[in-house]
Amino acid sequence: MKHVLTPEQYLGEVAERVQRAGGRLSTVQLGPVTAVVGLFTEPAPLPATNHCVIVAAVPEVSAAALADFTARARQHARANLTGWTTASIVLAGLVGQRVHPDAALAASAKPGHRFGGETRMVAVDLSTGQLSTFGGDTVVRGSVNAKLTYCFPPPNEAGRPRVPPPPYAGPVGPRPPVRPPPGLAPQRSPYGG
Repeated sequence: MKHVLTPEQYLGEVAERVQRAGGRLSTVQLGPVTAVVGLFTEPAPLPATNHCVIVAAVPEVSAAALADFTARARQHARANLTGWTTASIVLAGLVGQRVHPDAALAASAKPGHRFGGETRMVAVDLSTGQLSTFGGDTVVRGSVNAKLTYCFPPPNEAGRPRVPPPPYAGPVGPRPPVRPPPGLAPQRSPYGG
């Protein structure tokens, strides 16, 4: 018989990962649920991007409950932005012992982009170990996907040995050339480089 996490254990795992990744952790009442909130400001070239991870537990996750929670999460994140930012990324998740098919479908749908922001829905089914969310479609979204997969582990991976938090992906573009330390002559490559 496989071990099934309780909603509280999963929320504890998310909270621990938020703290290890450098997020500011808190809890907040959003409608009928108490949510774990992690706020991150990515150290990008000014202006920065804020990420807000918000997760709560419910007995069963329906599409209506996920949509309502996501709207409340987006509103909370917008009210708690720090500094001057170009974008706000909200990762809103509900955890339950059962996720209805309509909720899994809603969470997996491509999110709508608003000017300066994006919201991703996450539905975590503890009884089946399934996690439903949109996986992303571009390299530019790499840091969003890394934050999402780190903060929302599949239930069967939660509680396993720790993995380090994802590094900040940085801006997309050419890397600066690597130069030898002062006082050393550049070495020629035997491959003509």
